[in-house]
Amino acid sequence: MQISKRNIKIFYITEFLHALMFYVPVWVAFELQYISLAELAIIEAIIQASQLLSELPTGAIADLLGKKTSVIIGRIIGILAILLYARSTSFHSFVLYAVITGFGESFVSGAEDALIYDSLKQDGLESRYQKIKSKGSFIFQLSFAAAILLGGFISLWGYTLTIYLTIIPYFIASVMTFFLIEPSIDTLKFTIPRYIRQLKMGFHELFKSPYVRDISLFYIAVGGITWSAMMIFNTSLLTTIGYTTFEIGLIIAFIRLFNSSVLFGSLHIKDLLTKRRTYVLFPIIMLICYLPGVLLTKTLAIVAVTGSIFASTARWVVLGGYVNEQYESKHRATALSTLSMLISISVVGFALISSPVMGYLGGVRSMFTVLGVATILTVLPLGLRIRRRYHS
Repeated sequence: MQISKRNIKIFYITEFLHALMFYVPVWVAFELQYISLAELAIIEAIIQASQLLSELPTGAIADLLGKKTSVIIGRIIGILAILLYARSTSFHSFVLYAVITGFGESFVSGAEDALIYDSLKQDGLESRYQKIKSKGSFIFQLSFAAAILLGGFISLWGYTLTIYLTIIPYFIASVMTFFLIEPSIDTLKFTIPRYIRQLKMGFHELFKSPYVRDISLFYIAVGGITWSAMMIFNTSLLTTIGYTTFEIGLIIAFIRLFNSSVLFGSLHIKDLLTKRRTYVLFPIIMLICYLPGVLLTKTLAIVAVTGSIFASTARWVVLGGYVNEQYESKHRATALSTLSMLISISVVGFALISSPVMGYLGGVRSMFTVLGVATILTVLPLGLRIRRRYHS
């Protein structure tokens, strides 16, 4: 029996359901009712800090106890977190929500990708990983766009209603994960010595050769910058630059549809997104959308956010396939969780410096330029080195 057939079908369904985040166009406005913009950035930093502190142990648990079990635990914690979020009215309650959210995400971040890849590998179909992730991303973006449009309308009856309505598809998706089949490939019995060794070996996977080291660092650099923008600065930019929550819903929905269509189409055109092109394409897109941040007008902000979201989505779909090719199945979830942990450290760093930067230089636009400078210092040289050394 091909387990990948069932697991991928469930993956597509849960991607559709998890994308129904009706509160996305209003989350900044919702939180600014109770906390400041600087505190908002701190909350996002706490989410990432909570996740990064949990990534390695939960990744090792996923490799030893089962990736399916890890995903189920993470999804249940996620429902509890969103319930708490809807009732948060103070900085301290948002902090508690942030800690629980990060902890729950750590159970899912590496385990879900590892489960999909190992399901394909067990059936000898791992070469299809990028296209399957691309299709999953396309489904997610379509559903997400619809949720954002609906969220803009629903918010007219109150911000908290959009949050409570999000719980329904989250619950259904959590039930669906119980029907996943755990891949048997490289499965080990849980013991404390194996758990400790798993932590070490998962970290070692990222740097086991010069090539793997470079693509891991490239993935971390791209992820740290684009995920910081996704988590904190994209919606904050559109909100503070003057767009209403309804307009933000329309804008983000259009961007998601456009980006997912371009990415899905690109991956289905043979030899269009080669590795040689990919490693220079990411820094080009990121420099164009981040570096001119301080000069952004209300119209150009949409262009910048479009590029930012595209780079973030492509990181999961395209670069995710490249790193998965290099990691062993028995250490995959731990390795992917370690990547997520290092990305979270970057997000925490950007969140912590954002308050003084925005206060001194003036608003969210200045942070876009900071992300552009970070791209020059990290993503660009790494991409050029990988292209020159390994894909010439």
